[in-house]
Amino acid sequence: MAGKTRVAKYQADRTNQKLYFCRLSCQAAGSTNDKQLYQAHCETAIFHLYGGFLAFIQELGHFYSLNMNAPTLLDIEQALGERTQVSPEVQRLQQLQQQGFVANIERAYQRCLYAVLPDTIIENRPSSDMVDAPDLIVNVVTLSNQWLPDEETIREWRQQLLELIEQLRAGMVEF
Repeated sequence: MAGKTRVAKYQADRTNQKLYFCRLSCQAAGSTNDKQLYQAHCETAIFHLYGGFLAFIQELGHFYSLNMNAPTLLDIEQALGERTQVSPEVQRLQQLQQQGFVANIERAYQRCLYAVLPDTIIENRPSSDMVDAPDLIVNVVTLSNQWLPDEETIREWRQQLLELIEQLRAGMVEF
């Protein structure tokens, strides 16, 4: 790779930056005693962690010389299939997407995007409480963060993703 570093050539800088921002968000979460601020920092960490995963997928697209702005693993797999190529990196990430820490990151990301369904909360509430509809909004907000992983769990996922990316990058050699 004469003249270009791996970071510049395959756009690894964005992946690294997102993982760094995740680390900063975890540090901020760990240093606050305010529950809402803690939740905000944990959600931010999850957004950056998932963003790091997406940035690595884009990095893979660049590595395989695919002209895609926002590829998915399936996009890369299909494009490489047309060339009769297989990506061991894509296969590994797909395995972890189905069952593993990547699946947990994606689930947490999705839960950050969408509120708990009111039907779920209504079913769990005593019938006498259902008369007071405005109270339901308060309960949605109150209950909506029970699924949120703590910053230690997010740190573990970040470390696992970082180690995985380093392993995959080590195997990504020019052909």
